[in-house]
Amino acid sequence: MDADILIILCNGALILALVVIVILIILNMKPFKCEKKMEGNNTCLTITAKRNIDRVLVKVWMSGDHMTFERKRIRKGQQVDFVFPTSKKPIRLTVEVEPGNQRTFEV
Repeated sequence: MDADILIILCNGALILALVVIVILIILNMKPFKCEKKMEGNNTCLTITAKRNIDRVLVKVWMSGDHMTFERKRIRKGQQVDFVFPTSKKPIRLTVEVEPGNQRTFEV
């Protein structure tokens, strides 16, 4: 009897752990796909939305100054290209899926 209860508790804990892992994976998925290409003296950053995105902000640092690009209302499946001069510093990408829900990535 005690062995049966122990098996049931272990199986329940295992199922609960799997559910928590799946939920964490879903919550941490990026809402976009990003591709960066160097084309001569320019860099092309292509963003493909995996779901509707309210706003994308791209900040590029170049020789002590920065350039900022913004694109609003990107629909699921839509591609947006940002072209700017090549820089050795990383690009800062801020994505706002819904107002108040911002995530920043370095590309």
